[in-house]
Amino acid sequence: MKDYLLYSTAAQGNVRCLTAITTDLTQSAQAKHHLFPVASAALGRLLTGGLLMASSEFKGKERLNLRINGDGPLGQMFVDAGIGEARGYVANPQIELPLNSHGKLDVKKGVGNGELTIIKDLRLKEPYVSTMQLISGEIAEDLTYYYATSEQKPSSFGLGVLVDTNGKIISSGGFLVQIMPDATDEQVNAVEQNIAEINGVVDFIKKNNTPEKMAEKLLVNLSPKPLDKQPLDYRCSCDRQRFTKGLISLGKNELENMLQEKKQFELSCHFCNSTYIFTQTDIVNLLKEI
Repeated sequence: MKDYLLYSTAAQGNVRCLTAITTDLTQSAQAKHHLFPVASAALGRLLTGGLLMASSEFKGKERLNLRINGDGPLGQMFVDAGIGEARGYVANPQIELPLNSHGKLDVKKGVGNGELTIIKDLRLKEPYVSTMQLISGEIAEDLTYYYATSEQKPSSFGLGVLVDTNGKIISSGGFLVQIMPDATDEQVNAVEQNIAEINGVVDFIKKNNTPEKMAEKLLVNLSPKPLDKQPLDYRCSCDRQRFTKGLISLGKNELENMLQEKKQFELSCHFCNSTYIFTQTDIVNLLKEI
């Protein structure tokens, strides 16, 4: 089944709900970065959260960056997302941790304490930047807290990734439910009750393995209306030309120093691990351009 996101409304438009399956996307991230299970679960959650946020807020070519700087063994995590596509990386992808007290992958311990920074490129002069302290390291709880404090939007995230013992992604996905200002107390209570009945997000996603099924469960008794679908993909925009521009931006002196160091240079993309090789001849030609 190809990954996709479903946008739904309910309660006469007073509730918005985005549900997504990201199993293939998270598997792509796992394969590109050779992620061990804890890193797969953490990065998969952050990728899914970024896609839900981008689809909720954006309409065109805007970009969203999520950066977690935690003191846990995973180190920094970074996701770049737009509508329908995302990419990301984790600084330490191959760490092993014992299961937590619930027998689950210990993402919270892997992330640790630290900061969440959200950067929105709205195609204006300056990007919107917001930084907050992590409240749990579970990612979904941190994104929920961000919306409550920085956006003043009553919202609830659910993010989950199930990984088998061989590291394969069995299921991955999540949801974002938002309450609009005109919602009645009865509608708010119904949403809260539906979310409270979810007994573990990973199991919920595995059992309700389509965005439609997730939306149905989340919006019981609220007259849900499924609207748009959006295909999802792990996609990196790197190419040789981008790396060439990056080398040129280093300036003449730095490039001349590089010529003295090696016969060729291998530059790798953080997001997809693609490698681009530049020989001394390539560097000489760049110097001529400068």
